[in-house]
Amino acid sequence: MQLRTGLRVLVNLAEFTANDEQAMYDQLYAIDWTPYLAQDGNLWIDANTQSDYHRNAVYLSQLFKDAIVDQFRDKTGERPSVSKEEADLTLNLHVTRANEVSVSLNSSGDGLHRRGYRRRTGGAPINEVLAAGLLLLAEYDGEVPFVDPMCGSGTIVAEAAMIAAHQAPGLHRNFGFERWPDFDPALWSSIRQEALVARRTPPCPIVGSDIEELTVSLAKISIDRTGLLRHVDLRSQPFEQLQQPAPDGLLITNPPYEMRLQTGDIEGLYTMIGDTLKQNWKSYTAWIITGSPAGLKSVGLKTSRRIPLMNGPIEVRYVRYDLYEGSKKDKGEAPTAP
Repeated sequence: MQLRTGLRVLVNLAEFTANDEQAMYDQLYAIDWTPYLAQDGNLWIDANTQSDYHRNAVYLSQLFKDAIVDQFRDKTGERPSVSKEEADLTLNLHVTRANEVSVSLNSSGDGLHRRGYRRRTGGAPINEVLAAGLLLLAEYDGEVPFVDPMCGSGTIVAEAAMIAAHQAPGLHRNFGFERWPDFDPALWSSIRQEALVARRTPPCPIVGSDIEELTVSLAKISIDRTGLLRHVDLRSQPFEQLQQPAPDGLLITNPPYEMRLQTGDIEGLYTMIGDTLKQNWKSYTAWIITGSPAGLKSVGLKTSRRIPLMNGPIEVRYVRYDLYEGSKKDKGEAPTAP
């Protein structure tokens, strides 16, 4: 519930080597599945493989399912069903190049990026987990003003608001372990109550802005589902016209890369970003995530940090600009008079 940057939590159940299909089936069948799943329960399996022999992940999922179903049928005469949407138990099967197999219980159910607040999005939404990771890499803790001047459908702003409010990212969703036979509702209720009590009013401004009114409307809907909309200032405004909400703070944004969103003039867009940062956002720390080397070059400002990341299948750079009033050397001590 509190994990901001993980996609799922897997509980390791078994490890073995399987050099052929029969060995794989036998080892999976040998695990006692009755503590984890009722005979009339629903099952789902995610498989991934790097093996040259076990190449087909779909077939591995089917083989895994057969081993579990056959065990239940042999023991009870009944069998569980397969359902992704109604799964009481989700399992993960991973096979390495050396045919080493790990079997895990997926305690998360749906990926942990599914916070529950985002349903409709703009054209190129950033993953919630990546958005939270960007904030943590920038050392954002909610104690400084935050701005996303090209916020799109508001994912980075929503994650910033939750960090600033000390709100657990998984507070408004369900998890796979809640359908496990040993689930303790009273214990889980007390943990959720602790998370509710820990929330606070964000102490500093949180601003999101975008030139597109529709995406700002979508951002309002998403952030409203977090319960934090009253603490966020959302505007439909060009970046060039946006004013600082405080004399200094943190700015993070995810501008178009000319891939999923087309601008027609990527160099012009990023030149505008650089000029606006230099002229209007002095004393701020700014971070930009982009998959456009040409755009990044057009910003025209010196970076103080560059972090390589992946935004889905796209290789990107996450770069930091330290913006100053005057020149950088003006930040030091003034020279003494002769």
